Amino acid sequence: MKKALCLSTAIICLSAALMSCSKAEAKTKKETSTPAATTAATTTAADTTAAEKSEADASAFAGKWQCSSLTIDGKKEDNLWGADAFSLFQIELKDDNSGTFLSFLFSDENKPENITWELKDDGSVIIKGKSEIFDEDAFKLTKNGSGLLLDLSDESSEFKADLEKVDEFKPIPDDMEMSFNFSTDDDSSSAASED
Repeated sequence: MKKALCLSTAIICLSAALMSCSKAEAKTKKETSTPAATTAATTTAADTTAAEKSEADASAFAGKWQCSSLTIDGKKEDNLWGADAFSLFQIELKDDNSGTFLSFLFSDENKPENITWELKDDGSVIIKGKSEIFDEDAFKLTKNGSGLLLDLSDESSEFKADLEKVDEFKPIPDDMEMSFNFSTDDDSSSAASED
């Protein structure tokens, strides 16, 4: 009887030990698989959030943008040699990454050119077109407060155009001309003193 009792006790202890080990092993497997599932869910959520953010960033650029002022070598201007700022750049960016580009500087016929645009990782937009003026990211737009900034500066000079969002573009007159005034302030003051 003692042997049977000892043997039964040993079997119960051995069974309990085996049962607790298998439960611990199952729990460990469950804990191990849970972070992987959580990581996959987090990655999917991050990808979705990045895509949504990209769409939100792109939608901030969509619309009609017209030049409101220029900065030329540190001096703010509302015209360029007599041509009003609004005639210099009129850019429409559509939601499907197409659009139009019209500039009195680059168009002889005052007709908009078809373009495509692309949102870059740095949050800027690159405008591309078929004509030769659109060479290698020449037209890059960046957010500037509620407007956009088109920076055409190079090593030797600063040329930046501030663009404001508009419902409709101002029509560019067919007879608009640039007037070049090569006189300096000294010339005009000496001419006035001669009179």
